[in-house]
Amino acid sequence: MAPMRAPPSPVWLTLLPLLLIPACGKKEPVLARVGSHTVTTGAFLKEVEGVPFTSQAYLRSPAGRKELLELLVRRKIILQEAETAPADPEDKKILDELAAQYKERRKQLRESFQEETERAKVGRFTKKLKDGPLKVTDNEVRAFWETEKEVRASHILVSNRALAEDIRKRITAGEKFEALAKAHSEDAGSAAKGGDAGFLLRGSLVPDFENALFQMKTGETSGVVVSPYGFHIIRRGEDRPLSRQPLSDALKARIRQTLEGRKLQEWFDQIRKRHPVKIDTEKLNDVVFPTPSVQPETRAS
Repeated sequence: MAPMRAPPSPVWLTLLPLLLIPACGKKEPVLARVGSHTVTTGAFLKEVEGVPFTSQAYLRSPAGRKELLELLVRRKIILQEAETAPADPEDKKILDELAAQYKERRKQLRESFQEETERAKVGRFTKKLKDGPLKVTDNEVRAFWETEKEVRASHILVSNRALAEDIRKRITAGEKFEALAKAHSEDAGSAAKGGDAGFLLRGSLVPDFENALFQMKTGETSGVVVSPYGFHIIRRGEDRPLSRQPLSDALKARIRQTLEGRKLQEWFDQIRKRHPVKIDTEKLNDVVFPTPSVQPETRAS
C-alpha cells in the first residue's frame, strides 16, 4: 500500500534528517555573519541548486557569487529584525504551525528509522539462520525427493463465512464443486480451473489449510476451513510420489523452500518458549482497516 503524499511543507523541514544527525568532522566554512546568524557554504550551495540551470552559470561567476551572497545576507538582516520585533498573533500562529509540522516530521523520521533498523536486524539474522541452523543440504533435498509425496488439491476461497457455508451445503446437495469454484472462488488462478490448485507439498502451506488437506482422504471434501486468506472449502485429490518426476533445478528449489519452511517452524516452536507473547484480542478486533483504493489480488493458500 503506497503512502499518501505528504502536504507541502517549508523548505527547511526537508533538511530535518540533517538536523538530527550529530555534526562530525570539520564545520562548514562561514561565508558571512549577520549578528547571531551565519551564511554557510552549505546554505549557499543549497540556494544555487534551487535556481534554474541556465542561471547557475552566472552564479558561478565572481559577480554572481557576490550577488547571491548579498541576497542571503539581506535575508539574515530581515530575520534579525523579525526576531527582535514584538510578535503579533499571526506570527505566533504561523510559528506554532511550523513547530507542529516539525514535531510531526521528527516523529515520522524516528518511526521510519526504527522500522528500517528492525528490518535490517531481522534480515541479517534471518540470513544467518539460513546459513546456519536452517541450512538445507543437497542430501536432505534428495532424501525428501526419494521419500515424500505431493497431494493434488482443489479449493474454493471466499471472504464471507456465510457464503462459504452455503456453498458447502450446495456441494453436499449434489452441485458440482468445479462449477461452484468457477462461479464463486476469489482465487482467480484456481477458479478458472474449477478450483484446481495443483500438487502441493506438506510444509509449504499455511497451517490451517495444510492440516485440513492432509487429514482428509482422497476424494474427500472439507467443511469450511479458515485461513489468513479467507474461508476455504477444500477437496483432496490423488497422491503422487515426488520421485516420479526428475529432480530438476526447479523441483530442487521447491523442495529446498519447503524444507526451510519446516525448519523455520521448528525453530520458532523452540525459540518462542523464551519469548512469551501476550495478545490483546479485544484491541486487535477493534482495529479499523483503511479502505483499499485497489482490490488486492487473492492468493490460493
